[in-house]
Amino acid sequence: MILTHNLYQKISYKIEGEGVPIVLLHGFMENSEIWNDIIFNFRKKYKIILIDFPGHGKSFFPQRMNIISTMEEMSIIVLKILEKEYIKKAIFIGHSMGGYISLSIAEKNPHIFLGLCLLHSTSNSDSDKKKKIRIKSIKLAINNFPIFVSNSINKLFNPKKLNILQIKQRFVKKIALSTSIYSVSSFLRGMSIRNSRIHVLKNNIFPKLYIIGLHDLILDPKEIKKEVKSIEKYRTRFVDLNVGHMSHVEDPKKLIKILDSFIVSNQ
Repeated sequence: MILTHNLYQKISYKIEGEGVPIVLLHGFMENSEIWNDIIFNFRKKYKIILIDFPGHGKSFFPQRMNIISTMEEMSIIVLKILEKEYIKKAIFIGHSMGGYISLSIAEKNPHIFLGLCLLHSTSNSDSDKKKKIRIKSIKLAINNFPIFVSNSINKLFNPKKLNILQIKQRFVKKIALSTSIYSVSSFLRGMSIRNSRIHVLKNNIFPKLYIIGLHDLILDPKEIKKEVKSIEKYRTRFVDLNVGHMSHVEDPKKLIKILDSFIVSNQ
């Protein structure tokens, strides 16, 4: 299905299954295919909403370098799709950037959340160091996109299991290479300027679940556990897995059990 957007023109999304609505929001340089293992299990008992963000998957992105795709703007796109499909409440599962977008949605629309899973994500904003890294990486992405993608993918998986994860790495790399370079530049800027939204988790009563990769090279698991510790009294908990930044690809079976339990207890 298609949502028309003035700037991005066409936003691709699809809905599979029936039951409690589950909104799956993919990360940077991913698309709805990244959820294939999750969809296969969940569509039998839940209504799955899958969205390709602009320039990702089948969604359009203009050939312009002066655009900044903010988390706030992406949240509006998601809300328009939910409104179009008459979905008033849902459980949100956001991977990395998808978690940032989920938090932006929750900031002004907490009433639609049955629960929120931050899958290898954080409510904190980028540090100054991380902002500089994102902006600096734009130049590499423009000058040599395949190298930029390879460098990025190498950091996503448990470094101790790279030899046995080569097929999965190639799958993720193929998806990343299909992403619009204009979109890559735009989202890097958008993520770098996002606000901290830890107050969203403190100020709302819906249940929150962090999935933490013990070998995550993108988000330091120790720092994420500190984050959870600071808000655990606000219906927030975490589960850690022996994975990197991509448990939905690296170890979907374990993740599915955890997510299923979270959904069942909060539907």
